[in-house]
Amino acid sequence: MKKFLSLVLALVMTMSLVTVSAGAKDFTDGSEITYKEAVDVISALGVVDGYSDGDFRPDDVLTRGAAAKIICNLILGPTTASALAASTAPFKDVPVTNTFAGYITYCSQQGIISGYADGTFRPTGTLSGNAFMKMLLGALGYDSSIEGYTGPNWQVSVIKQASGIGLDDGNDEFVGSQAVTRQEAALYAFNMLQATMVEYDKKDTIVVGGVEITSTSTRKEVENPIEKDNTIEKDEKMQFAERYFDDLQKAPGEADDFGRPSNIWTLKSDEIGTYANMDQLVGTYTAKVSKSDVYEAVGRTVYNDLTDGKSDLTVWFDGVETPVKTADVEDYVERNNTGAVNNTANGDLTEIYVDDDTNDVTIVTVRTYVFQAASDYDTRKETVSLTTDSSKYDTDITLDSRTLDVDDFANITDLKADDYVLVTAVNNNGRYEVKSIDKAEVISGTVEGYKDGSNVTMGGTKYEYSATADNIKKTSYNVGREASLVLDSYGYVIAVDESVVLSDYVYIAEFGSSSGMTSTSRALANAIFPDGTTDEIVVDKAYDKKAGEQVSSKSTIAGWRTDAEQIGWFTYSKNSADEYTLYAVESKYDEEIANYSGKVTVSENSKVAPFKTDSNSTTKADDSLANDETIVIVSDKNDDLYVYTGVKNFPAIELTDSSSEAAVSALVRDNGYAALIYIDIDGDATISGEQETTLVYVLSYDGRYVTTDNEVYHQYTVLNGDEEEDIVADNKITSNNDYYGVAHYLTRNSDGQLTDFQAATAGGSVIADTDKTSAISQSAGTLTIDGSRYLVTEDTAITLVTVGDLGDGRDASIMNKDEDADYEVAANISAKELVDALKGYAYTYDYAGKTSDNGKVLEELYVTVTQATEAAELGNDASIASITVKGETVAKLGDGETNTINLPATQNDQPKFVIKPNDAGAKVVVTKNGSTDVDADIQAQTTALGEGTYTIQVTSSDGSKTTTVTVEVEVAAASSGTLKVKDTISSSVMSISSKVITIASSANATVADLYAALEVDGGNAADYFEVVSPFGAIYGEKDTTAVTDSMTVVLHLDGAADATYTITLNS
Repeated sequence: MKKFLSLVLALVMTMSLVTVSAGAKDFTDGSEITYKEAVDVISALGVVDGYSDGDFRPDDVLTRGAAAKIICNLILGPTTASALAASTAPFKDVPVTNTFAGYITYCSQQGIISGYADGTFRPTGTLSGNAFMKMLLGALGYDSSIEGYTGPNWQVSVIKQASGIGLDDGNDEFVGSQAVTRQEAALYAFNMLQATMVEYDKKDTIVVGGVEITSTSTRKEVENPIEKDNTIEKDEKMQFAERYFDDLQKAPGEADDFGRPSNIWTLKSDEIGTYANMDQLVGTYTAKVSKSDVYEAVGRTVYNDLTDGKSDLTVWFDGVETPVKTADVEDYVERNNTGAVNNTANGDLTEIYVDDDTNDVTIVTVRTYVFQAASDYDTRKETVSLTTDSSKYDTDITLDSRTLDVDDFANITDLKADDYVLVTAVNNNGRYEVKSIDKAEVISGTVEGYKDGSNVTMGGTKYEYSATADNIKKTSYNVGREASLVLDSYGYVIAVDESVVLSDYVYIAEFGSSSGMTSTSRALANAIFPDGTTDEIVVDKAYDKKAGEQVSSKSTIAGWRTDAEQIGWFTYSKNSADEYTLYAVESKYDEEIANYSGKVTVSENSKVAPFKTDSNSTTKADDSLANDETIVIVSDKNDDLYVYTGVKNFPAIELTDSSSEAAVSALVRDNGYAALIYIDIDGDATISGEQETTLVYVLSYDGRYVTTDNEVYHQYTVLNGDEEEDIVADNKITSNNDYYGVAHYLTRNSDGQLTDFQAATAGGSVIADTDKTSAISQSAGTLTIDGSRYLVTEDTAITLVTVGDLGDGRDASIMNKDEDADYEVAANISAKELVDALKGYAYTYDYAGKTSDNGKVLEELYVTVTQATEAAELGNDASIASITVKGETVAKLGDGETNTINLPATQNDQPKFVIKPNDAGAKVVVTKNGSTDVDADIQAQTTALGEGTYTIQVTSSDGSKTTTVTVEVEVAAASSGTLKVKDTISSSVMSISSKVITIASSANATVADLYAALEVDGGNAADYFEVVSPFGAIYGEKDTTAVTDSMTVVLHLDGAADATYTITLNS
């Protein structure tokens, strides 16, 4: 029995088959681990580890086959165990070819593991919690035969004892009949480490009539009287870890970052971590905590000690400590008082700790905040950055750094752009340091109802708002329509991803009750939608803007007609009968109105503040701002509608007749930026906007069509990602190709047709060209195309189209998997994926794209390869022959080498850099201070080079190898040197004062003597001086001409103006 129990213990202590030591925060699925302290400690000991892919897989279970292998490894050692084999199947469901057959055979023969009555072993079967607890108790010294762990009711005895000594502490939902998971096993083993071992005074076994009879005395705890050996508990008892892991130590620590009383676990001299002292935890809350809650948690005795000053109360909020004076205790602890403690509310984690020895109380509150991932996880930098959006949530804290590193937060690897991220952080003088992050849950569904400022009901569940959602509580929802809510870890709404999307808005230009808009039998409305479409809709209910309430009277609604105070923007829902209910706009918007008349300018193109201030305008639309997301709908005098998106495309509108009028209605956020603008023009006007920069990839022109109303339109097949779709336009593109290329359009008309549909040409924010052969390359966040370099971001959308043999000279079929295909497309690829796809080919291409930030950042790019052949083999040499910096030779050219070059303040006219790879085809990129903002032609520049850390990266022409050399460039400051007489020269012979050099006539000094007697004092190494004749000639240093007082000495200072010294001969 003892041998079996020791094997079981060893099994518990070595659970993983393929392991990687780590702590809970280091595992890629660390956010899924509930028992982090247990996993950290057990993992540090090598008891339960993670897998080679970085996962811990906390909810996986151990199989019986895997357990057999671990036991064999422990008994025999891995080398001997690995040679085990089964000559015959040990069980009918374990053939000799089974991975674990040898291990199972051995364990079965030794009586360690047995099969089932039906002759099976069930190698993929699992171990129950009851069985696992029995193993742990055996490891602690409990005897199965004495304690009643055998027989039909053994589970009852096991669980009673296991629970009694705290083996299941931390898992309030323990069910012994269920299979034990990996993290549960870690928790129970962790508790066992801290449990006291037992032994028996006497135990004898005799056999009477073939029956074993055990006689025993009382069970007792094993003593450990040596104080220094009490590494787990200072109780002079032998805890399991004190016997088997004597290098493991638990000791009281300082408060953790949030203020929790803590323990520090160490293994030898290495700290495993600091963890909250759960033995002192008496209460946990995730909503408002009242003073009476605290009273109930700590109890009357502790309350009395606090109010009497015998014990201390300390309160923490996000890591900020507030010691509480005795007189103020009842601000936090009081019976029958429902007042909130520590400003707690929904979503705040509050924990109450009581020190059993002193009755000191600690209240700790940790608030959860929400951010969003600014981009996908960067696999190269192994980071992700956080951002905020005040329209969706109310995060008002400032982080000390918004960049998260995988070394600190292993669970960031799965984050994608715009994912919601729950953050807990410690407040350090107003700047918050992130301590934990988790991806938030986003739920979507139909809104069934909501209460302003309180909750929203979706899918039969009422969701309340979190403590950080003050402004979000004002959100309006369209009942019966879809919405998306972001929940914190405790199920409270912390952000509203989408309550009413812009497509749920409508502009009502007129109310009435028939197509003539005159009757009152039913309510109709002329509706204009954000996509530029119009409809005559039936109105069931509508928001009365004057009264501020919903009304259902059809005659009232119809009677509003064109009342300027009733028409305008609404949100809406639609029932199964296609009847609309019109609601007030969301509270985050103000509807701003303006009217223009006469010959005036209404708006300007590409202006953040597009509306002109004019004496003929009213109210405040001229304060409305536009950004890249602003949608503008313009109705001209013929009631044709045009839709513009973004500030760059904002239409310039000029009223050209004294009788012309324009009415503006804008939905404006608190920050002044408009989401939707409707401009209704009556009379003559010019409407123009910068050419639309939303690009369309056209696969083919499909012909001219005429409708039954004799309206003409042109149809095209275009790409939507990597799928084909049909669109219509009011014109045919002027081009020699039919087609495979990029086009753009100005607007959509009221029929949904593209207008002014033209081939993309370079200009403004658009880059475009055809028949290019220069290589496309990428490095360090940049893409070089047609010789120009652009920054690429995570949001840059790149599409590659490779055409087949089109029969007109265009043929890149060699690049296609299906060489008979008309084309192949790779959509939404990265710059690296684009370059990789082109490797190995000589190619001709067309391209078109869109840029921002003055043409520096590439937002969108389409590349069409029109011709391709296999390229000559590329080299793999990335070595560097030489580098010079302003003519100075860089000495160390090996990969990873660092050099320092000192340059004078006044630099020569040699090139900044001359870099010569040994392979002329290798690519060279120079970056400064980690940035990519270094001119591509830096090797041709001869201007002064600034200080900084320059990194030269040479990549072999086949891209397989790189050599990186760092050059630290230091530039001297402007010199402030002066001339002095050398110390070896007597002042009676020569001296200097106020730039006058006095020389004794008796010295008969020559120019050579003068050079030898002077030196530069306190200047730069590049400083020098010259002796100059009265006529400007420069004397050489060896010249023996006698010095005269008509000569001068000119001191040339590095980076500063020359200094001229005169000469006086003193007789």
